[in-house]
Amino acid sequence: LLPATAATAAGIMPRGSSAPTSAPQQLGLQHIRIPSWPGAVKWMQQRPPRSHEAQGVIAVPTQAAARPTAVRPLQPAPVRPLVPGGVFAPATRPPANAANSRQGRDATPLVQQCGWSEAGYEYPGNDLYTVEVPSADGCCQACQEEVQCLAWSWRAASVSEAPACFLKGNQPRPRLSKVHNSVCVSGRQTRPNASIQVIEPQPGQSLFCFSLVLPWGYERSLLVLQYSEKASIFGCDEYAVYSNQEIQVADGVVTKIVDSNLQCKIGGEFGTCLNTPVFLAVWKRILTDDRPHLHDWTVKVDPDAVFFPARLRAVLVRYKETPRGIYLNNCRFGLHGPLEVFSRNAVAAWGTGRETCVMHFNKLCSGPCKFGEDMFIDQCLMRVLKLNRTDEFNLLLEDHCAPPTGWDGCRDTTVASFHPFKTAAGYRRCLVSATLA
Repeated sequence: LLPATAATAAGIMPRGSSAPTSAPQQLGLQHIRIPSWPGAVKWMQQRPPRSHEAQGVIAVPTQAAARPTAVRPLQPAPVRPLVPGGVFAPATRPPANAANSRQGRDATPLVQQCGWSEAGYEYPGNDLYTVEVPSADGCCQACQEEVQCLAWSWRAASVSEAPACFLKGNQPRPRLSKVHNSVCVSGRQTRPNASIQVIEPQPGQSLFCFSLVLPWGYERSLLVLQYSEKASIFGCDEYAVYSNQEIQVADGVVTKIVDSNLQCKIGGEFGTCLNTPVFLAVWKRILTDDRPHLHDWTVKVDPDAVFFPARLRAVLVRYKETPRGIYLNNCRFGLHGPLEVFSRNAVAAWGTGRETCVMHFNKLCSGPCKFGEDMFIDQCLMRVLKLNRTDEFNLLLEDHCAPPTGWDGCRDTTVASFHPFKTAAGYRRCLVSATLA
């Protein structure tokens, strides 16, 4: 909602002013007016909201232009008043005797407003399902009608995407994180026994975590276990799972498809999976979806790594973002793939520079180098793109990085992840041992 000075700054001037009305012209509107007839508040509430209302003005269709109007900043609405922090208070239905007398034109009862909402925020994760609705109010109403819905996020339409409403439940996270996203509006239920806590991560602590799962083998069962235990990537502020097929990992968790057969040859100096092309395809999808820019850190986690996001956050408080970006080396022998941690700027640098690295190493090796994806991204960021690489050996204990005796008992509380645990029983044993340590 804009005060008069803010409205003036936005180019919305009182009638008779000589200043241009640039905001309405940019919005393609013929009139920017506030209707004055009885029942106008009802009309404004019932119609779908419009994108320019974030600027604090109400648009009225051209046929209403003959009514007495005045161009002025929108006053605090009686329907959803603002409270400190930019949150809308839940509106209440007006008294029954508040119906206007305009010959039944506005006799339709007001739609009950629901919950709390805040513009410019998104609540990732805990999805029940997605519905397509044209407005945030419609999303709020859809949540009101779904008994399992505790919160919701509505994303405005874009050139490539229709508007979408994401209904949120209580799994896998007991509380939701909120992240700044200018194209979203989010809110929570206020009905009895239907609430979930929403927190804003501390500065520098927001995590976007992802895993790649093969459609065959043991990895899918490990992800199902992690979801049920609220563990690994499902404890991050936002999570995503990728594969070359659409696989339902759990309710509301479906893999995002990458353009790869996920096959790799075994070779190179260490006889490892030469999976660089696979992960270039994964990163292409990640960068297209553009979720990392909403978070301070992006974390790649192998499904067979027992990972503790809270421990990683405790490590990350020591690190600050740099202009070119920072990433953490987890092993004295070089970056290992089970847990890779990149800052927001590092992901951006990788996104714009990865093709340069492909050309560089193809020339150096007279064709594709026999690198695994971890060696490729490490050498790319450090030697070609010149990012800040910092050793942080509390990220990972694993059998391929000279671990101490007894490491697989998972009792070291300073370590953020343990790898590998390829069976559900072994994974659960490590998870429980680390939790009780």
